[in-house]
Amino acid sequence: MSRLWRTMRGRLALGAMAGVLIASIVFAATGVGLVRNQTVASERSKLERQVRAIGAVMSDAAEQAIVVRGEGGYSPSPRTIRNLEAIGGEGSSLTYTGVSLNPGGTSPASTLPSVLARQVSQSALRERGVQSFDFTDPTRGVRTLAAAAPILVGGQYLGAVVLARDRNDVASAWRSIALRVLLAAGIGLVVALALVTYLTRRVTGPLARLQAATTRVARGDLGVTIERGGPEEVDELAAAFNTMVRELARRDELARDFLMRVTHDLRTPLTAIRGHTQALADGVVPEPQVPRSLAAIEDETVRLDMLVADLLDLARLQARRFRLDLGAVEPGALLERAFDGFGGEAARRGVTYERRIGPMPALVTDGARVRQIVENLLDNAIRWTPAGGSVRLEAGARAGGGVVVVVADTGPGIPADELGTIFDPFTSHETPDGRQGSGLGLAISRELAVALGGTLTAESRLGAGSRFTLELPSEARQPAVALVG
Repeated sequence: MSRLWRTMRGRLALGAMAGVLIASIVFAATGVGLVRNQTVASERSKLERQVRAIGAVMSDAAEQAIVVRGEGGYSPSPRTIRNLEAIGGEGSSLTYTGVSLNPGGTSPASTLPSVLARQVSQSALRERGVQSFDFTDPTRGVRTLAAAAPILVGGQYLGAVVLARDRNDVASAWRSIALRVLLAAGIGLVVALALVTYLTRRVTGPLARLQAATTRVARGDLGVTIERGGPEEVDELAAAFNTMVRELARRDELARDFLMRVTHDLRTPLTAIRGHTQALADGVVPEPQVPRSLAAIEDETVRLDMLVADLLDLARLQARRFRLDLGAVEPGALLERAFDGFGGEAARRGVTYERRIGPMPALVTDGARVRQIVENLLDNAIRWTPAGGSVRLEAGARAGGGVVVVVADTGPGIPADELGTIFDPFTSHETPDGRQGSGLGLAISRELAVALGGTLTAESRLGAGSRFTLELPSEARQPAVALVG
C-alpha cells in the first residue's frame, strides 16, 4: 500500500476511490434514513385515515344504539371489534378510552393500557379530529405507532378509539426497501471504482510513456517522440517534451558540427606552426626567410589565441562567471576606431563602407566589450556582403538615455526560419567567399549585450540584406551573480 501511495497513479486511484466510497456511504445512509422516515410517515398517515374511519363508524353506531336502546348504551360485539380492527390491517390493535358506552357490560376499554389512555388528548382530538403519537407497551416493551379518533354522539365527546401497530411491523417494510437502496449503492460503487480505475490509467498512461521516453533521452536517444492522445494538459506536456527533444537534437548536431569546425580551425594553425618550427629546427629556411617564418608562427598563434578566447568568453558568459570592467566611455570615438579597423578589408572585397555617427552622451560601460560587439557585427557584415554591396555603421543617442548602434548590409539576407537561431552558439553557414566561421561571434555579441544591460536584435529579408541593432543603457551594472572568472 505504501508503494502504491508513492505513485501518482496510486494516489489518484486511492483518492478517487476514497471519495467514491465516502459518497456511497453518505448516499446509503441518507437514502436509508429517508426511506425509514418516509415509511414511518406514510404508515402514520395511513393509521390516521383508518382510525378516523373507525371513529366515524363507532360514533354512528353508538348514536343509533342510544336512540334505540336508551340508557342501555352501546356495546360492540367481539366480531364487530374484529371487523373494525381489520380496517387497520394485520398486526393492528383497537382499543377505546372514555365513558362506558355500555354500563355494566363489556367494551374495548377493558384492554386499554393506562399509559395509552394518558397519551390521548381530548382537546387535540376536538381541534384536529385525529391524534398521532408513539408509546411503549409496558406489557411487551414494544415501541408502537398509534393514532386516535374521537367518539362523538350528538356532538358530545364520549371517548376515543385508538388504533395501534408495532414499529417492528413498520420496520420490516422499510428494511426491504433499504436493502434495495444499499444494493443500488453497492452496484454504483463497483461501477464508479471501475470507472475510476479506467480513467486513472488513461491519465497516468501518457505520464508513464513520458517517463520511459525521458529515460531513453537520458541515455542519449534523441529520436524519441511521444504520441498525443491523453488529457489536454498531458498532451501539452508531451508537445513540450517533443519540442525539447528536437531542440536537444539540433543543439547536439550543432555541437558536433562546431567540434568538427573547431578541430579544423585548431589543426590548421597548429599544422602551420609545426611546419614552420620543423623547418626552422632542420635549418632548411634560408636566413633571409627566418623573420617571415617567425611572423607566420606569430599570426597563427594569435589566431589560436582568439579562438580559445572566444570559447572561454562564451562559457563564462553563459555560466554567469563574467566580470565587466566598467568606466566612462565616449561612444563616438570608440565607434570610430572600431569602424577604421575594417576599412582595408572592405576595400579589398570591393564593398562600399560608410558610417553615420551622430552626437551621443558619454556612457558608463565596458568600452572594450562594446567595441568587441561592434567589431563582430562589422566583420560579419563585410564577410557576408558580396563585391559591389555596402556596409553601413549608424549610431546616435537613444530616447530615454543611452545609445543605439546599427550595422546594416546589403548581403543575401537571412531566411525567416533561420533568423531566430542566428544568435545560438555554433550556428554558422558558408559565406559567399566559401569561408565558414566557428559560429561564436554573434552568440558572444548577444551575451555581451545582455551583460551590459542592453539588447542585440536582428532584422533581415531574403535578398535584401540584414540589419543588426545594438541598444545600450547610459550606465551598465555588474551582473548580480557575476564572479571573477
